[in-house]
Amino acid sequence: MKITKVKVTPISIPRGKVLTTSYGRRDTSDTVIVEVFTDDGIVGIGQTSVDAPYYGESMEGIVTNLEHYFVPAVIGEDPMNIEYLNAKFQSTLFGHLASQAAIEMALWDIKGKALGVPLYQLLGGRVRDGMNIMGFLPRDNTQSMIAEVEQLLAHVPYPVLKMKIGINREEDLAQYRAIREAVADRALIQVDGNKGYSISEAIPILSEIEAIGGLGAIEQPVAAVGDLRELARRVSVPVMVDESIYTIADAVEVVRRRAASMALMKITKHGGILTVQKIASVFEAAGLRLSVAGYFDLIAAAGAHLAAALPVIEWPSPVTPLQDTILTEPFVPDGIVLRPPEKPGLGVEFDPEKVEYYRVR
Repeated sequence: MKITKVKVTPISIPRGKVLTTSYGRRDTSDTVIVEVFTDDGIVGIGQTSVDAPYYGESMEGIVTNLEHYFVPAVIGEDPMNIEYLNAKFQSTLFGHLASQAAIEMALWDIKGKALGVPLYQLLGGRVRDGMNIMGFLPRDNTQSMIAEVEQLLAHVPYPVLKMKIGINREEDLAQYRAIREAVADRALIQVDGNKGYSISEAIPILSEIEAIGGLGAIEQPVAAVGDLRELARRVSVPVMVDESIYTIADAVEVVRRRAASMALMKITKHGGILTVQKIASVFEAAGLRLSVAGYFDLIAAAGAHLAAALPVIEWPSPVTPLQDTILTEPFVPDGIVLRPPEKPGLGVEFDPEKVEYYRVR
């Protein structure tokens, strides 16, 4: 089997609710999708997220990287050779992991379709039902967030609710106290700082938040690995890394320095599924845990397959609600579990009309 053509399409879909973080505000989810065609008639699909201007590659950059570097690198190649092609991607254009991830995901989709098995079977088979899901509280005024708590927990018994901090220390603390009171003992709370604090800010405010109670995890409140290590020494709840891990070497460094006890995997940030699988081996060997970002559409499907197959992916993650989907059928959680599709490959397909409608021109 050989790759004959790759189609690249930038997509933008409105979010269900505005996302507010220490980076800024965002009301759309921008992604780039690919369709990889083969001489056997099998078409693999992939998707990568756009996180610029806050970090990572821009939409324009990803499209350019794909069309001028990664697509020429795969034409004529056997899509089954994923390890080889990952190495070729890095020798073709080093370091552009989000761009690489789009095609890499499509290779797994092709392989699963060719062999007639879902992706999780290629990753070792099922160890759990799928991705464990937590609820997400968008940053808003405190009363609106309290109302959101009641709405979320009235419908689904989420074990964890996630909220953003790192924006304004006094407001962060006041909102956490109010949310904790509203949640009571119904769920734990994960706070995500998105590198919004310095270490001198993080230690006192997070110590106070921990003292309030109900804290389940602290996600990347500071940027530097050394500062994460210092914070991990000062608090008793798990510290989770996100932006500090891109490569396998980054994961080894976090483990070596004991900077965290958990990490959030984002398939597109790491260059694809294969690297996430390898980072999972590093964390499993160290006795640590992972979570995998839920996102939406193809990225969510790939995450569900990874969570179903890799024992170390235990901690839940939220999914990102959008106003629409580019899939033929919406891919959504079943209660607190996002189950991987049972069809071959990723198990989901694009809706061509939706792709055209949301295409960025």
